[in-house]
Amino acid sequence: MQPIVFASSHDVSTNNDTTPWTEPKRSLYQDMILKEEYEERRLRLPIGETCLRIVPAFQSSPFGWLIAIHSINFEGGRFAHPKTLRRNARSVFDHAYSWCLANAPQALFSKTNKAGVRLLTDSLSVFWCFLEEEGRTVARLFLCSGYDGSRGGVPGLGYQLWKLTRELDETGALVCDPVNHAAGVQIIIEKTQPKGAKYPSYSLRRGRRPAPIADFMAKMDDTEIRALCPLEDVIRELDDEHQWKCLEKVIAPQTVAIIRESLK
Repeated sequence: MQPIVFASSHDVSTNNDTTPWTEPKRSLYQDMILKEEYEERRLRLPIGETCLRIVPAFQSSPFGWLIAIHSINFEGGRFAHPKTLRRNARSVFDHAYSWCLANAPQALFSKTNKAGVRLLTDSLSVFWCFLEEEGRTVARLFLCSGYDGSRGGVPGLGYQLWKLTRELDETGALVCDPVNHAAGVQIIIEKTQPKGAKYPSYSLRRGRRPAPIADFMAKMDDTEIRALCPLEDVIRELDDEHQWKCLEKVIAPQTVAIIRESLK
């Protein structure tokens, strides 16, 4: 029998207005895209306007200013597919998809079988940016959707930002290069969510004046500057054993055991 592990004690609230019925529930969702030490660096856009400056790619990095993330979603969480950082790398979910395709195709999600299990990836993106928060210039990781709109609906915010940096004028030249170290401009994102709307909407525009990266870094304290690193260093890589546990949230553990045995 597996031993019972109790949660550690927590601080008793001194707020007399807070009760077990009014306290927000603790989220059990496991977002494992970023390494834990970078999770606190995530930018969460508030309602209204946010001005940010995209940080250029590190010279030592094989990636650009933005990393396209292949996200595997399961009941209760998500993580980055290994091919995000290593081309042609396979995931436990890939093995499960191949097995289901050969042995139980009716179990897979499709346009005609929306109740099936979905083992394919979704598109995310992440990049470093600088912005002002409470009077301080800080470094944040912007993790957002990379969906390109090809299946209908509105493209993800990450894809919209990427397109904005590549917009051409009538001569075929870049309107501007927002990522350029010296000549790059800020991006203004306006987030709105009318009452009753299920999801927020966003509008994007470029600033007019150059916003050199050096000017931002000159105003940052050492803690913020030391946090910066190549983007590939912020992505969490889940080992196979952990991936199998995630797969059991999607497929019955008995079936997962059969899939694992088939790989031997």
